[in-house]
Amino acid sequence: MDLIPPSRAAQSPALSALAGSNPGYLASLITAASDSIRKTCGRDFTLTTYSEYYSGGIYIREPLRLRQFPVVEITRVAASPRPALLVQNTDSVTNQRATIETTLTGLRLVRIASAIPTTIDLPFTTYPTIATMVAAIIAQTNGWSATIRNDFTNWPSADLKPLQGAATTLNGGRDLEIYTEDLQPFTAWPYSATIGEGACDDGCQGTTGWRLDDQTGELFGRFPRGQLNIRIDYQAGFPAVPQPVQEACVQLVQDLYQAALVNHSLKKAKLGPGSIELNAQAGTAAMSPKVRMLLAGYMDYSKVIFR
Repeated sequence: MDLIPPSRAAQSPALSALAGSNPGYLASLITAASDSIRKTCGRDFTLTTYSEYYSGGIYIREPLRLRQFPVVEITRVAASPRPALLVQNTDSVTNQRATIETTLTGLRLVRIASAIPTTIDLPFTTYPTIATMVAAIIAQTNGWSATIRNDFTNWPSADLKPLQGAATTLNGGRDLEIYTEDLQPFTAWPYSATIGEGACDDGCQGTTGWRLDDQTGELFGRFPRGQLNIRIDYQAGFPAVPQPVQEACVQLVQDLYQAALVNHSLKKAKLGPGSIELNAQAGTAAMSPKVRMLLAGYMDYSKVIFR
């Protein structure tokens, strides 16, 4: 989603004519400027729902930093992934390859037989539970099968942990996991009788939970140890993109448009008896000081410091 509509860009005198003469080009410039600002600031700005995965451990003093802020709502903090769905392809004679992968909207089955690929997409909205997803996989022919693990029959299929790429389902199949343990926010900060309130590195064994600084996206708390064993679902962003960010986008669009009108290969030109010489262009492009000034209050410097 772009940070501004074309009508906002057209408020600039330098862009108003372009909005009428070439609206498609203006839209392309707005998209390019929006993407550049998001990358520079390390933030999306628009109100969006996210699912993110982190490695658990003790974060009492050093917070776990969500990737987007301000946080409007945390809908779930979950831990302890467990196998929920086993997907297999048992026809290794017909199929030379068979894989399962997750997309943003569902599961994807891919098999290759005699160099011919066949892809089947199974949306979470069409098969909302593990049971219905299993039935959909079993209904496919050519060796596909599926088994429910650990009694996850009625759990949402959308809760399945995304895979990192496609995983083979031949020779034993592939388990897909679901995060099973919901971690609650601390209503009272944990207290150790031996070392005092808040000092729970050793004295609050078994205590898990969190507290949120919604303006910075920092989660203070204690989580089970593990690698990518924490899932956090939340909403973050602004209901409306802040005006300084909108104006920065307008200014950047204007800079991109005007830069395209300059012949950067021209260094010197004669005009009658006189001549003009252009300043040498910088080796690398950079945002103008006015754009950076407008964005200064919205930069996520933690992504630069901790990258």
